[in-house]
Amino acid sequence: MAALYLVGVPVTLPPSILAEEFPVKLSAFNELTREIRGAGIVIKHLVFVDNKIFIDPSSVELFTRRFGHELRRMRSSSRGRFTCHTATVRGVDVAWYSLVKEQDHE
Repeated sequence: MAALYLVGVPVTLPPSILAEEFPVKLSAFNELTREIRGAGIVIKHLVFVDNKIFIDPSSVELFTRRFGHELRRMRSSSRGRFTCHTATVRGVDVAWYSLVKEQDHE
C-alpha cells in the first residue's frame, strides 16, 4: 500500500521590523524604486517581502540603459508560456515577464 506524505509549502516570512537589517533593506528598496520611477520606467508591482520590483516589459530597454552598469546576477526561468527575467541591482531584484520564444520549447 502506498503511503501519503504531506509536505508543507515553504512560506516566506515577512521581514521583521525589529531585525537590524530591516531599515537597510527598506531604504535600498525605496531608493531604487524612486530612481526607477524617476527614470521613467513603468513599475507594475512592488513586492517588498520578496525584495522584488516588477517592471513593465516595454520599459526593459530603458531599464538596461539606465541601470546596465549596476546589473548583477541576471537569470531567467520559464514556466508555461512566460519567462520571468530577473536582475539584481543594489541587492534588490528587478523582474519582468516575456512570452517564451518558440525555440525555448525544445
